[in-house]
Amino acid sequence: MIAKRKFASVGSKNGDLAADNVVSRLRQRLHDARATGFKVRMEVLDDEQASWCVISGVLTLFVDLSQTAAEQLQQVEETLHAYQGGVGHDSDKRLSSSVISDDLGKQAA
Repeated sequence: MIAKRKFASVGSKNGDLAADNVVSRLRQRLHDARATGFKVRMEVLDDEQASWCVISGVLTLFVDLSQTAAEQLQQVEETLHAYQGGVGHDSDKRLSSSVISDDLGKQAA
């Protein structure tokens, strides 16, 4: 009887471990996004797709709070993959060159 209880409790904990694993991976990927230079905004997006953009010179990653942790993780993975796949690198170059020229213009004035 004791062994059955032990295994029953382990079985219920495994379900929690799977959810904890998704949440841990989501936290790690959000940390990775911040380390890449993103500001992470977690909002209810009302039928809008989670993605990234540049707002006032700041890379911004939107995550839909109305989704489950697994869906949020998938959104973050897809967004970071698209950004790192070359789309973001080109806009980073344009962004940094425009910021540099703005700064030079301010210094000259």
